[in-house]
Order: sequence, then structure tokens, then C-alpha cells
Amino acid sequence: MSIILLVILIAFQTVVAITDARDIKKRIETDITEKMRINFYKEAIIWGWIPVGIIFLFVTFTSMNWQDIGFRSIVLSEYKWLNIAALVIAGVMAVSLIYQTAVYLFSTKGRNKLAVTLEEKINSGSHYDKVTLGLVIPHTLKEKVWYFFVSLTAGICEEINLRGCLMFLLADIFPSMHIAVIGIIAALLFGAFHCYQGLSGVIKTSVAGMLFVALYLVTDSIMPGIVLHFLVDFSSAFLVGEKSNSDN
Repeated sequence: MSIILLVILIAFQTVVAITDARDIKKRIETDITEKMRINFYKEAIIWGWIPVGIIFLFVTFTSMNWQDIGFRSIVLSEYKWLNIAALVIAGVMAVSLIYQTAVYLFSTKGRNKLAVTLEEKINSGSHYDKVTLGLVIPHTLKEKVWYFFVSLTAGICEEINLRGCLMFLLADIFPSMHIAVIGIIAALLFGAFHCYQGLSGVIKTSVAGMLFVALYLVTDSIMPGIVLHFLVDFSSAFLVGEKSNSDN
């Protein structure tokens, strides 16, 4: 059953990634409106929860359970220095994301400076910047509300699907494979499934995936990863100043 579920999940994510890459390429070649971004968010939410629904069916009708895929109490590993490294990096990242959000909310000067920098990046011609800053990141208040649910979906669903479940299935199918190798495979697949962001996006997402894997391994739970993943995504909503109309 593990092989069947693994094939289903990888096949599904591959199809979604290829479809996203094709559709997003068409979108960023036009003027992106509020309606286009919100439709993109709605699609992301729907496609994000489908694999979790598939996993739910397997948990319900097979011997697999939620503890197997990471819903466990936090227990630090026996590797002290690995614990310290992963937790410090995660903590610094969380603090920096909260600070970034605070600058946007409370500093007009900081917000204006950030807006100029991001506008230059959007116009730089980089595929990654066009996708992430032009399409993915919200520009209006309405978009930010939708983006909250996108971020929540990504935090929960991607950690369940591409961390907890994927690593459990690989360990179950290949019991002799070292957990570090399993973690690297999971991180690389996580990056590959973000191919719509271009090579730069794949690399950046793979590196982020490594951190999420490390956090999972040192805490024995996907819950910290879900929280950090949500913070990483939703803090991006505070990179671009709000526009009052939908023609942006």
C-alpha cells in the first residue's frame, strides 16, 4: 500500500507542477489583475488539499495512522548540536519574518523603501521575480485575505504531504535507506514541485525544504514545520504595499 500511495502522490504533484508551470507562464506574460491572483489562490487551495484527502483515505482504510506521518508530540532528538543548529536557524528565520511584517505594518519609510526594491525586481526580467512578486504575492487587501488561506493550506498540506507522509513512505518502502538520504530526497522533490518558479525557485525551495526536514527530524513532529512554513509564506503578504483597485 505504501508504494501505491507514494506513486499516487508523486504523480499528482508532478501533474500539478507541470500544469502550474504551463499556466503561470501564460499569466505572467499579461498584465496581472486582482481577479487573476485570486483565481490563482483559489486553485492553489483546492489542489493543496486534494493529496491530503487522499492521505486521509489511506489513514482511514489502511494500517497507516496520523502518528506515522508526523502528528506526534515534540521530542528532541539525541543529537544535541543538530537540535541546537536546526532550532536556532528556525528561530532566527521566524524572528526575521515577524520583523519584516512589523516593518510593513508600522514603518512608512521601510514600506516605501521595500516597495521600490520589489518594483525593480519585478521589472528585472527574472522569471522567479515575475512569478513570486508579480503573481504569487498579494497586492491588495482582498488578495491578502485570500493569501492567508493559501499560506495556511501550504503550511498544513505541504508538510503533511511532502514531509511527514513522503518520508514515512520512503522509509517504509526502503527500510535500509538512511534517514538523512530520505530527508534529502524529500527536500529535492519539494523543490522540484515548485518548478513553476524557475530554476532559482527550485533551488531556494529545496534549501527551505532542507530546513523543514531538519526541523522535523530534531523535533519528531511536523507541527513546528507547519507553523514555520505558514510564517514563511504569509509574511510574503507584507512585502508589497496595498493597492486600492484591482487594476494592478
